[in-house]
Amino acid sequence: MIELQTFKSDLTKTRFAKNDKDPFNLNDGEISVKIERFAFTANNVTYGVAGETIGYWQFFPASEDPNNKWGCIPMWGFAEISHSRVEGLEVGERIFGYFPAANYLILNPAKIIDRSFSDGKDHRKELPPVYNNYVRLSGEENYDSSMDNIRALLFPLHVTAFCLCDALQDESYLGASQIIIISASSKTAIGLAQGLADKNDAPKIIGLTSASNSDFVTSLGCYDEVITYDELDQVDCSQGSVMVDMAGNRDILGTLH
Repeated sequence: MIELQTFKSDLTKTRFAKNDKDPFNLNDGEISVKIERFAFTANNVTYGVAGETIGYWQFFPASEDPNNKWGCIPMWGFAEISHSRVEGLEVGERIFGYFPAANYLILNPAKIIDRSFSDGKDHRKELPPVYNNYVRLSGEENYDSSMDNIRALLFPLHVTAFCLCDALQDESYLGASQIIIISASSKTAIGLAQGLADKNDAPKIIGLTSASNSDFVTSLGCYDEVITYDELDQVDCSQGSVMVDMAGNRDILGTLH
């Protein structure tokens, strides 16, 4: 198997490496999948930046790396089962989920149901379940293959957005009167705003964005108010607020505080 590896301390350095595992010689309980396509975005770069602190390097350990200096940045995409030694998972079945940038991956399916399964490999058992889950497209109602590229691109960001939305609702929005979303034009911010706008009990949703993106963000219709960065004095800081910062700009945070 061939995989694209990234130098952990300098993400601009990459190499192709051969994995000594044979995707056609499986043990009982294993499947090999041929990776068809995946999306590579700024979101994947954050996996590399936070690889050590959050554990993204642990999902797909790099081969030919005795000094632990190289890693495989995870990607979201699609694959087809090429070989199987798992009852009920047949050759030719397609799945969607978390993969390395490689041509093949060997998985140990666990918790198998019609719609999905998890990878049960030992090194992934303590990692967040959302990244270990694989969707079985054959069991997905209304699956549309023409949307594969868009799904690979946007699904992981919307998962994050909706998790944030659910967390805020579970905490009763921390008693806030307004939710301020910084970098309102970002994909994760839009997903969060969309989720909040669908909640009847959500507070006012304020989107902060650049002047050049103001019309676009307003046109989305999921923000109650859109304020540009050069008009931060329009934010009513006397109201109890929750700030969701997608930008990490200290100047903006300092002004609002």
